[in-house]
Amino acid sequence: MTGILNSRIVLAQHPQGMPQLSDFTIEAAIPVAAPGPGEVIVEVDVLGIDAFIRTMLEDRKGYHGSVGIGDTVTALGVGRITHSAAEGFEPGDSVFGPLGAQTVARLPAAFLRKIDTSAVPATTYLGALGLTTGLTAYFGMHAVGAIKPGDTVVVSAAAGAVGSLAGQIARLEGAGQVIGIAGGPHKTAFLVDELKFDAAIDYKNDDVALRLSELAPNGVDVFFDNVGGAILDAVLMQIHEGARVVICGAISQYSDMSNVSGPSNYLKLAERHSKMEGFAVTHFAERFPEAELALTGWLKGGQLVVHEHVEHGIEQFPRALQMLFTGGHEGKLLLSVR
Repeated sequence: MTGILNSRIVLAQHPQGMPQLSDFTIEAAIPVAAPGPGEVIVEVDVLGIDAFIRTMLEDRKGYHGSVGIGDTVTALGVGRITHSAAEGFEPGDSVFGPLGAQTVARLPAAFLRKIDTSAVPATTYLGALGLTTGLTAYFGMHAVGAIKPGDTVVVSAAAGAVGSLAGQIARLEGAGQVIGIAGGPHKTAFLVDELKFDAAIDYKNDDVALRLSELAPNGVDVFFDNVGGAILDAVLMQIHEGARVVICGAISQYSDMSNVSGPSNYLKLAERHSKMEGFAVTHFAERFPEAELALTGWLKGGQLVVHEHVEHGIEQFPRALQMLFTGGHEGKLLLSVR
């Protein structure tokens, strides 16, 4: 034994709809065994609160896998190695990987990536340089959306982690107009005032279709969708000839994955010679260095605004996950576990 104690969030029952606090339990003061061959122990610092976590809480295996009852809830995080039995990994190394919703992780070093925190904070590898955030936004806009100079681009969940970067990347890639869709006047103000979107639509208080017709009378060239449902249908009615609809996620559907509702206006794709394409960031693994180089350059040049919303305490993990779906944050939602 190491003398180290762990606290972790485990799944008590599979959520029905929106995750409830009763779906989780916290187990504290768990002794951590010494690492076996090829393993390390990581003191977890910060976790990313990502939408894929919800899809893994279902009572069936999805694309990202599933969390069993009594298992530690999956989450990506950053931390520092305290003990190592793995070649190439030393105590003090900063790492990123699937650390889980816990304060200490014991896992194979092969699951981890050593990160350089001399130039950027460790949390950058969960946000702007993160798989589920910056890299996802980059490939969705650059490779799938194939931005062209002058394009009119619309982003849903635009005040969230991926959407806030996707809209900025669209502008950096040459878009002529970037319109964000978000919920509430504080979020639309955030998009326009801080992120410099050209316009924003408040889906909670505005008629999305009407506002789109006013803001983009010639149609939408690229739609980066993180929401699905009614918002996807509204934008499909406004697409321009040759439009590209990028399916990054569908957060409006994640609380009922057994009853996902698809778009009813998909025939607009045929009418307007347009396409809808889904993707996962892992499909572009061989191009990760390209994305990291571009994103790092924009960060160093001050061209990307990255907003972090940080909650504190491992016991707050269930509430933070709820916040992701109720819209109580802007930018990247993080949990500092201590």
